[in-house]
Amino acid sequence: MEKIADFHNDFLTARPFAPAGGIAARTDCAVCALYYGGRPFARLRALAENFAAARPQNLFLGLEDVGYLAAEPVSAVLAWKPVYASLTWNGDNALAGGCYGCGRLTARGEAVVRALAAGGVAIDCAHLGPASFCDVLDCGVNVVDSHTCLSAVHPHPRNLADWQAGEIVARGGLIGIAFVGDFLCAGNAAVADVFRHLDHGVQKFGPRHFCIGSDFYGTQDLPAGLRGYGDLSALRACMERAGYPPESIAAILRGNLRRFLFEREKKVP
Repeated sequence: MEKIADFHNDFLTARPFAPAGGIAARTDCAVCALYYGGRPFARLRALAENFAAARPQNLFLGLEDVGYLAAEPVSAVLAWKPVYASLTWNGDNALAGGCYGCGRLTARGEAVVRALAAGGVAIDCAHLGPASFCDVLDCGVNVVDSHTCLSAVHPHPRNLADWQAGEIVARGGLIGIAFVGDFLCAGNAAVADVFRHLDHGVQKFGPRHFCIGSDFYGTQDLPAGLRGYGDLSALRACMERAGYPPESIAAILRGNLRRFLFEREKKVP
């Protein structure tokens, strides 16, 4: 089975009481996102602390929509050691504007961004609207996009424009290509559509800043032939047919994210 490094899955959100060992065994390394979804902060804290205490060494925590930090102290989530945090989901909140909204980074949002960054947490631009994206860039912090596709291949509010991808790349950030059908194409998505987005990014910016951000467990809208981690050999085959050298394939499927996760772990305060 092809073992990949995955920048974003929703296993922790979808199956909070299931042991994480299954994901650890099926991936080289992976970030399990904890999605807010309006749940009480005490509930989120319990899930995060349980994950932190029991996680295998190749699994990491990501935070999806930290809108609760409008009221809660940032120090509380820094104790969970997340690798990234996104400010919003699709809409606007008290921190920033989402991709379906029109808000800007608020004063509280800027304070949260700076406090997270000071604690070694990358700001995940997934779900941010363009104006808030620019506001976050102005903060001069580390930025990534854990699960997205590219608007130049298929326009969608959740996808990155080339100028946005270029800003992330210029700052040394990492972009995870998602397996969400609506992000990929207008019709029925297939593995080839995932490759089209990945290849556009690689041809324009090089292979070093791209990886996989599957969104497994967070969506049922998956491409035909790419329903789980056991199907990743099909994406490898697309890259091989396109003439990608073995070192580029290994970097995209594992190496780029491994470098980001394990080098980051050495630097966390």
